[in-house]
Amino acid sequence: MNRSTSISVLGSACAVAALGLCYGTTASYAQDKAPQPSSFLLKDLKAAQDAMKAQNWDVEIQKLQAALAVKKQRSAYDNYLINSWLGVAYVNTKDYANAATALEAAGESQYASAAQRRTMLTAVVSIYSQLRQYPKAIAAGQNAIKMGITDSNIYVTIAVDQNNMGQYRDAAQTVQHLVDKESKPEEKYLQFQWDAYTKANDQADASKVIDKLVTYYPKPDYWLNALQPLLKMNISDAHLQLDVYRLMFDVGVMKANQYGEMAELTFDAGFPGETVAVLQKAFNDHAFTDQRDVMRYQHLLTGAMQKVGEDQASLPAQQSKAESAASGDALVAVGAAYLSYGEADKAASAISEGIAKGGLKYPEEATLLLGVAQFKAHNTSEAHRTFDKLANSSDEGYAQLGRLWVLHSQGAARSPA
Repeated sequence: MNRSTSISVLGSACAVAALGLCYGTTASYAQDKAPQPSSFLLKDLKAAQDAMKAQNWDVEIQKLQAALAVKKQRSAYDNYLINSWLGVAYVNTKDYANAATALEAAGESQYASAAQRRTMLTAVVSIYSQLRQYPKAIAAGQNAIKMGITDSNIYVTIAVDQNNMGQYRDAAQTVQHLVDKESKPEEKYLQFQWDAYTKANDQADASKVIDKLVTYYPKPDYWLNALQPLLKMNISDAHLQLDVYRLMFDVGVMKANQYGEMAELTFDAGFPGETVAVLQKAFNDHAFTDQRDVMRYQHLLTGAMQKVGEDQASLPAQQSKAESAASGDALVAVGAAYLSYGEADKAASAISEGIAKGGLKYPEEATLLLGVAQFKAHNTSEAHRTFDKLANSSDEGYAQLGRLWVLHSQGAARSPA
């Protein structure tokens, strides 16, 4: 995230106008209802005003400092007027440290309008930040927020400076104020939070941010981070491994060796339709670069394609036979086959019937396949309920898959058709 205001901008010739300060004649303050500067300051203020008109900033500063040196009691309005003028003059002489002090005092004054307060205090935060006086920038920013200035650039500057000081958790939590304001959080804010929590070794909160990133911005890099807990598991169960690959395939993060492994797993499991889909995608993406792999998986693709016609035609008969079986495993397998051919409604019906029949060897996989079938059939609410149920499984791998499929389906629901 970039800071919203830079010293070079504040130091431009337009600084006076940008700060919205009034330099009218000293005579203008004689109006009955308007606050008036103390009479003992008028001479120095008039001289300062003349110097300002001539853009003789050093003389203006000298005259204003002379006004401050007068050993008489100044009013709150006197202090506001002098500090507001000094702040702009210091900006124009590139004396930013003194400018920040003067502008902060003026901005906190009761005489500053809401617009002036916002401009002054925002400038103060930016100046301290650009000067790398991070503690002062953070304190000034937090003070501005307390005074009702909640512009995003204030939060951004505070967060960036907290990050610069190694206050990573504080930085992430500061940005949370911006995230909470948006129905769809900006990607740059979520990226910043994820980086900050990662630096703080707060994996729990980092994972929550990654969940938001894959939901709102389902890019491969974010998905690979979200999948890390599963990818780091030592998976010996072929069913779980295949189901992990199914999610990776659906979100588009497969690598060449994973395409090959998934193709072999689906073929061995009796799903040639799925094998064809996986290998066709792999070849379309030019995933295989080794000629031996190209030949090997082209042979597997040819074999799977030869089986597809017969397999797909036999599904109604397989379903009838499965309905009379003692357990629901065969019905779940038929449903998975329907799913591999894009017949999601039939898949959901068969898998649901198989789960109801019971006696399943792989109940978690059956629940996952049901959720996927419901998702592919555009029955999002039912899919969410199914995935949520799986997310509460005692099986760590399938619990992770259930949670990630919820995120995937939510992200897909937000994407334009």
